[in-house]
Formats: sequence, structure tokens, C-alpha cells
Amino acid sequence: MSDQKDEIEITYLPDDSDKDNDNKDPQLKSNLKSKDSKKPQVPKKIREQLKKQAEILKRVVKERDEIKDKYLRNLAEVDNFRKRVKKEKEEYYQYALGEFLLSLLPIIDNLERALKIKNAALDEKSILSGVELIYKQLIDLLKKSNVEEIESLDQPFDPNYHQALSKIEQEDIDQPLVVEVYQKGYRYHNKLLRPSLTKVAIPKKPNGD
Repeated sequence: MSDQKDEIEITYLPDDSDKDNDNKDPQLKSNLKSKDSKKPQVPKKIREQLKKQAEILKRVVKERDEIKDKYLRNLAEVDNFRKRVKKEKEEYYQYALGEFLLSLLPIIDNLERALKIKNAALDEKSILSGVELIYKQLIDLLKKSNVEEIESLDQPFDPNYHQALSKIEQEDIDQPLVVEVYQKGYRYHNKLLRPSLTKVAIPKKPNGD
């Protein structure tokens, strides 16, 4: 028995050009479009609302940034102002007495000149006159610096400005009265620098009390 081979005849094989033709098929394209049209679409009203919300958010963020920037600027200005005030305060305390001390120097000069005089021929009147001149210079300097003497003698006793070191009874008065000043008191801009040291007369108690 002789071997017999079956022969199969191949008449057609698909190639790439056929695929391209399939893609160009109008019916196929129509089917693809119909599938795409079935995808959910966002309604126009919702899209507009989302757009408005995005614009509002953008505006709010901008306003927030502006407020933050303004706050930081104000904070920096306040800090600079505080530092400037602190510096000016320190300088004031450091140099506040400068003008007063400058006015005091001529008085010291006069005292030094007086101490250098060793002429025994100077009489008591000349020495007293020199001392009175220096005293007047000091008083004028105190007044110029708003330092004033507290009037105490023959004035009603005021514990805010007077300090009683001694007291006596007196018949012709009806309230405590300063009758002697041991040491003068002074005010500076109406604020007490030191009280007057005084002797005070008080009303005499009637006999039998």
C-alpha cells in the first residue's frame, strides 16, 4: 500500500490591510459612537454651579492671603514701634538729667572760686553776699526744673506734705498749725519730693477734760 499525502489548498489569508478596512467601516464607527454616547454626562446646571463655587473659592483664598499679609505687616509695625519706644525711653532716662546738670555747673564754678579765696581782708558782709548769690542761683535752677518749696510755716498741718517732729499745745487755734520748720519740703511737678519737717501746735484741751 503506497503512502498518499493529502493536499489542502489555502485560498485566503487575512492581512493588516483588512484590519484597516474594518476600522474604516462606517457601521463600525457608528457602533463605537453609540457606545460613547451612553457614558453619563454632567448636567449643564451642575457644571455652572461648580464653576461658580470654584470662582468663590478662588476669591476667598485671595482675600485670605490679603488679610494675612495685612496682619503680618501690622504686626511688624507694632513690633518696630515697641522697639522704638523702648529705645527712646532708655535714652530719656539716660540723658534726662543732662540739661539740669549743665545748669548746675556754673554754681559749682562759683563755689570753687569762693573756696580759692584766702584773703583774710574779706569782711563778713562780702562772704555772706557771695553765699546768697550761690543760694539764689540754686533756687532759680530748682524753679526752672519745676521744683518748688512747700509753704509750711503758719499753714494748717497737712500730713501729705508735713511731718511733725514735735508738738505743743496752743490756746488760740482750732486746728493743728505748723509753727516752725526744721527742714523745708519740696514738690516736683506737684509730686512730693520730700516732706517738710515741722513743729506743730495743736489746740489746747480745756481744763477738766
